[in-house]
Amino acid sequence: MIASEVTRLPVHIISGFLGAGKTTFLNHFIKARRHERILVIENECGDTNVDGAIVFEGVEEVVELTSGCLCCSLSDGLIDILALVAKRKDEFDRVVIETTGIADPSSIMQVFLSDPRVERVFELQQMTCLADASLLEEWLAEAEEALRQIAIADVILINKIDTAGKDQLQKLKKTLEGINPHAYVMEGEYGIFNVDDILKIGTTHPESVEVKISENTADNHVHHDNDHNHHQDHTYDPHHHHGNEHHHDHNSHGITTFTLTFDGVFDLDALSLELYKISNLYRSQVYRVKGIIAIPNYENMVILQSVRSSFVATDGRAWKDDEIRISKLVFIGRGLRKDVFQKMFGKYIIKEPVNL
Repeated sequence: MIASEVTRLPVHIISGFLGAGKTTFLNHFIKARRHERILVIENECGDTNVDGAIVFEGVEEVVELTSGCLCCSLSDGLIDILALVAKRKDEFDRVVIETTGIADPSSIMQVFLSDPRVERVFELQQMTCLADASLLEEWLAEAEEALRQIAIADVILINKIDTAGKDQLQKLKKTLEGINPHAYVMEGEYGIFNVDDILKIGTTHPESVEVKISENTADNHVHHDNDHNHHQDHTYDPHHHHGNEHHHDHNSHGITTFTLTFDGVFDLDALSLELYKISNLYRSQVYRVKGIIAIPNYENMVILQSVRSSFVATDGRAWKDDEIRISKLVFIGRGLRKDVFQKMFGKYIIKEPVNL
């Protein structure tokens, strides 16, 4: 179940609702990585792809999908393109997919996390979402797709901050943190962000996953009525709030976020069956799960995450000899009850690690 570490072609997905500045950022990304041979996959709903004509000249190659919406009809067209790219793998250093602004990109993400044919060649390194500083609140209120784009992102780039006032920007940041507490949030103008910093954060990067999950848990011990610069967390640590019924957060957009924390190690084989059930029963409610778990007789942390109907486990860093093996999982979705998932996952905890 745990993906092996082999040299694969890194993939980045850029999403964001209409007018957020995706193509402008893509041009900046390509310019910042000018030394790399980047393949861009562009998608727009409709027969004419305007963005494909304005991508920065330094890109190695652009593949356009204009026969329909990649995010809606998905799979076949994307997998066909990836199959062709796989045959030319040595010609590229990186793949960037820019999605249409009006769709839920989780179906694209699912291809890279759950299709073995794709996983052998490509590594999804990150899901980046552009957010228009002055318009995002409006889009979130009107479009479910905009909400899902934020909910599944690893990195959220607040663009066009020059168009929003200080108070509006602070309110927006709190909104984003409420929707997706494990995303890294950056601010910028004109689609310009520090690409090197962005590349350090990722869907399957062990360091960034561990740091963010740990931040989320630690931040439960700070007072959230203070105005500070680092991320305020909207998750729940059961070790800190035993007996408190307010164990998860519902924000103004109806999103539920909470963190499950477990001592001991998981029986991963048995847990896999439960994950399959969860992915089917709660497909429309669970937007994203991401965290780290411990399993017996295995020296590394395991990064466990889901998108749509797939759960995927990948290797994290090695546990330290004196480190207590604590598993932490962040859930984001609609209408989720923490106690239900606590019970589901808790059944598969082995209190004492089994030694070979």
